[in-house]
Amino acid sequence: MDEFVSTVENQVIGLHPLDTQAAFLNIPYHFFFGNDNNAADFMPNDAIRLSFYRALKQFPILAGYLRPEGTGQTSVVIDKDDLNMPEYVESTSNTHYDTLRESHFHHSAWPKGLTRASAITMAGPAGRIRLANAHVVRLKDNSGVIIFINIPHYVVDGTGFFSFVELWGKHCLAERTGDGQLAQQASQLEYCFDRDIISRHLPAERKPLGNETMQAYTGFSPIADWLAWLSPNTRGRVLNKAKFSSGVVSHTFRVSRQALDSLRKEVGGFIADGSEDQLTDRYLLAAVLSKLIARAHLHRKQQDKANVSVAGWLLGAAWSALGVVAGLVGYGARLLCCSSSGNSSAKSDSGRYQSLNLLDDVRHGLGIVDKQYMGNGLLPHNTQCPLDVLEMPITPKSLAQAVDLIRPIYENADAALVASFVDLLTSNPKSFTRPMIYMAKNPELLVITCEMEFKLYASDFGDGPPEWVCTIPSFVANFIGLLPSPPPSTDVVANIILKAPVMKHVLKDEFWREFTQIIY
Repeated sequence: MDEFVSTVENQVIGLHPLDTQAAFLNIPYHFFFGNDNNAADFMPNDAIRLSFYRALKQFPILAGYLRPEGTGQTSVVIDKDDLNMPEYVESTSNTHYDTLRESHFHHSAWPKGLTRASAITMAGPAGRIRLANAHVVRLKDNSGVIIFINIPHYVVDGTGFFSFVELWGKHCLAERTGDGQLAQQASQLEYCFDRDIISRHLPAERKPLGNETMQAYTGFSPIADWLAWLSPNTRGRVLNKAKFSSGVVSHTFRVSRQALDSLRKEVGGFIADGSEDQLTDRYLLAAVLSKLIARAHLHRKQQDKANVSVAGWLLGAAWSALGVVAGLVGYGARLLCCSSSGNSSAKSDSGRYQSLNLLDDVRHGLGIVDKQYMGNGLLPHNTQCPLDVLEMPITPKSLAQAVDLIRPIYENADAALVASFVDLLTSNPKSFTRPMIYMAKNPELLVITCEMEFKLYASDFGDGPPEWVCTIPSFVANFIGLLPSPPPSTDVVANIILKAPVMKHVLKDEFWREFTQIIY
């Protein structure tokens, strides 16, 4: 740690409006490494700890503290005399790695206390929001190691997060092997934390943003303005009490490459331009998942309606049996039954659209993928898809219709759209809290994020890459993450988080059961 502290230079990094969009969320991941060779020197703590602080030298932002600047703006202050050092914890566990492997790494088998941060970004006991939390757990009989690492969305997105973990592994590998050339290469890797790079690459052209995006970010909301006015610490406490993870269930599924490619061929014959080559994994899976969840909501509403009808009938029958003004009360009970069913039906039929938030990355649109930009690049595509398409049975033809709706949304994400979105955020920095309120008002809004390009399995601390990488089990409802499988597999992992009554119908869906394999 002293080696890191001696290199710190004072600086203030003003966060970009793009950084604030998901600022209330953390990025928490677990990396599972098995000691299959029973090596005595398997991932030694000293080397892991030393390499963490060496990597931190190239990510000094993680030792800064958040400073609100008013009107929704925030800076990260890196002060060598007042560092906000990451939490770094080491522990041992009586859990054996084989137990984790046998459970397919289900969270019920994890060592207690493994996860050091929740979904919501909150201040720690010292009263500050740490910008990194690390926990290294050595398992029973040195059978394996779990590394938990969390970084708030304030300072990085998935690109920055996994770049740091990969760098951490490079430094550890160099230290353990004594490879001076690798150590030098790792130390010379440069990362960009300058938020002005976004502005420098914005084009002169602009294009209109979608109506759904405008509604999400410009709607009148005193509550959203109040949340934006709060300090990061206070906002974290308030949002934590909102219990975003309450009542949610998460399941993880594997989509095999064979199943995905087979479906692509079937759907390709029905898409508008007839081009199977343009049917990427992202487009196809977004279409499948949008239909899957829409149909799960439909079945849940139908079940609710049926339950209300049965309850109304039983109530009417009970009153009639009592003989208390039998005719009148029995009629009244039946009227109550019809009224309840009618309300349920009206609620399910109001707004015959599925609200979707398809997350993308501004780096592609702006052409800065090669700039090693570590700040947030989230570009949300808020849109509405007609339920008469999404609720149809899942067939190659109906999937092609969904693809024709979804693909143009992704393909529209060029530099001009990014520039319009940045203009929207910059013109009102407080608007970053509005999507939270918009989501609360639209409880069926579905968020799909594609993380298949992230380097989840690129970190090698000297004993090979992790066997499994996953986030925390309870995140936020209506959130789907598409992740890569452990190499060399090219399968896709889908992590789905929904309210329990909706998830029940996902698990029953015949197409999904045949198309995927449930991991846990």
